[in-house]
Amino acid sequence: MPLPMADFGFDLSNREIATLIYLSLLLASVLLWKEVRPLAFNVVRAFFMPQLALLWLLMSFYVAVCVLLLAEVNLWEWPNLKSTLLWWVTIGFTSVFEAQQLKDKPHALRKLVRDAFTLSAIIFFIAELVSFPLWVELLMLPALVLLTLFIAVGERQTDHPGAARVLSLLYWLQFLLGLIILGFSYWLVAANVTKFWSLNTLREFGLPLLLWLMFIPFIFLLAVYMTYEEAFNYLRTRPKHASVARYARWRALFAFGWNIEGVKRLSRDARKRDITDKQGIKEAIGEIKRLYKVEENPPPVKRADGWSPYEARFFLEQYGLVTEDYHRTQWDWFAHIPSVKLNEKALADRISYYLTGNEHAVTKLRLSLDGSNQNDTNEAQRAFDIRALTLLTKTFDAERAAVIYASAQSSEPNAIVIDDVCVTLDRSNWGDDDLGGYVRNLTIQHFKHPGRR
Repeated sequence: MPLPMADFGFDLSNREIATLIYLSLLLASVLLWKEVRPLAFNVVRAFFMPQLALLWLLMSFYVAVCVLLLAEVNLWEWPNLKSTLLWWVTIGFTSVFEAQQLKDKPHALRKLVRDAFTLSAIIFFIAELVSFPLWVELLMLPALVLLTLFIAVGERQTDHPGAARVLSLLYWLQFLLGLIILGFSYWLVAANVTKFWSLNTLREFGLPLLLWLMFIPFIFLLAVYMTYEEAFNYLRTRPKHASVARYARWRALFAFGWNIEGVKRLSRDARKRDITDKQGIKEAIGEIKRLYKVEENPPPVKRADGWSPYEARFFLEQYGLVTEDYHRTQWDWFAHIPSVKLNEKALADRISYYLTGNEHAVTKLRLSLDGSNQNDTNEAQRAFDIRALTLLTKTFDAERAAVIYASAQSSEPNAIVIDDVCVTLDRSNWGDDDLGGYVRNLTIQHFKHPGRR
């Protein structure tokens, strides 16, 4: 006798039925629309291209192993099959793309773990326990989707007059609808506690959390693999250096293992210093490992020599301007954070922060504002002034910073000299007054900087 679908957790709620109806209508529309049909097939083919198909297969195998382990300790049973498949199709597939973010920002791994324990996970679980009548769900689902799309579009149109007011109205509407849905859910759950709270309900709540925590190592290892694949592409594209690329990959694997940051440093150093031989790769790895030790216990730097690179990196940390690691280039030692947006406008003004010097000390700091005349230039200037004063406070002291900045403004673009340090403010314009822009720089240069004027 075949088992009923409910035994596998496939007793669909009205919300899930409404979702399936709309997905079916969307799929039918795509298949019947002649102009869109070829594009849809291209997307499907791209999704199952050999490299991605192998990734989906490995991911599915990993999830299956996780489920088997949970079943062994009685944390998974067949009634949890539906929620497991839903997690696999939605969160599982989409979270694979977290590997790209993790590759670019290795410290994001801690955030992935924290996200699993947020209060929102409990709130949304209770909201999903119950649903409205089917006709309400059929009306509510497209309304919520449209509202979300309107907000997403509005957030990218903040430079239009009245956009902020419309966005505020949409946010309040979204909050009100969310409050109604949550209130209805909590009321039903509270009125039927014995019906909703059971051992299987607890499994349904804990299952996504456990699967996500068990899936994070897979995402991390995928990020490591992607890092190694991309790190030495520039060498592989040069036939004479293909053997060097293979050597660099294996040396990096033994030197750094799953340390994504170390592999990225080696790739950057080899590219920027044009290292194309095995000895150069070996020396670069040695230097990176040595600098890791220096960063753990930075040596003090006398003011007569410049500023500590390991302190200067964080001079503007409160504004999100923390540079990459201080490293050697072909000409000098350098670190920077090239572009931080001041707002979310389409043509947002951006601020950059640069350090230059020798191995032991930073001898030149530069703060740069890349602004557009289409934005509020006074607002951008205020943001630049605040950061410039903070930087001067770090390099001199709080008492003199305001005086030095005022003097630099009055003597712009000529440099002023204080304690053997040159402070310069300058501005260069491009384009016209309406569609053009400008670059504003504050440069603080120690007298020991090479090539000083």
